[in-house]
Amino acid sequence: MGILDDIKNQAEALKAKEEAEQQRQAELLEYYQQNLNPKMQQIYSFLNELTTHLNYIKQHTPVEYPVKPGHTPHTFLQQDYKVTIDSAKDIREINLRFDCVLEEPLVIEVEGADRVRNYTELLHSYRIEFNRTDEKDSKYELIGAKFRVPGPIPVNVIFQGDVENSAINLILRNVEKPGVVKHSFKDRHITEEFLDGLGKYILRQNPEFFKLDIDEQQKEEIRRKIQEDMQRRQQELEEAERLLKEEEEKEAEKKSWKNLFKKTD
Repeated sequence: MGILDDIKNQAEALKAKEEAEQQRQAELLEYYQQNLNPKMQQIYSFLNELTTHLNYIKQHTPVEYPVKPGHTPHTFLQQDYKVTIDSAKDIREINLRFDCVLEEPLVIEVEGADRVRNYTELLHSYRIEFNRTDEKDSKYELIGAKFRVPGPIPVNVIFQGDVENSAINLILRNVEKPGVVKHSFKDRHITEEFLDGLGKYILRQNPEFFKLDIDEQQKEEIRRKIQEDMQRRQQELEEAERLLKEEEEKEAEKKSWKNLFKKTD
């Protein structure tokens, strides 16, 4: 086999893999559009109506966050709901935002450099607004600080469509604690019951909602489907390589017969 044939075969093998990947991506996108996008539309419709009503009645939901030194809880009021989407037809992200506000600013004095730094990190983790006035000794070393914390704590409940994994991911930021918590759901999990539970969770009426995670039977079903999908993709690649190899063998056989005829002549 000459260098040209070798390069040609490599190009054809690569092309076969690329076509198989394009087909896989097309199937994933079709699944998303048919099964997951309607669920994203359903989630948005629910959240949009919920926020409209909450803002109209001016409902302030009390919620406690451990924002004081030693992680002592303090009461905030949850309010001012907004929900946005990235596209009206093909939703890939839904972002529910609201603020948890203080009735009056917190004023806290902290002694010790390490405690000051630790408390500063805690407030930064919530992304809450605050002012810090440092106290230093004669050597200009930090020995304490006075914090004024007006708030608010910004909160996000974000749904993201995951085409690659045929799932809807949920990102909770500052809902229960500082930082981000993630969950992932299949389209079959998004039901009227799920949305009702979500609404109660947002209004702090059902804090255990997301702790009722997918049961082991459902997890095993998801793992099985992922494994079957991986095996199917591997079989498609092997079939493409087998067909390519057959073509190469046919070409080689034709060349062999041509060379035989030349020798006979």
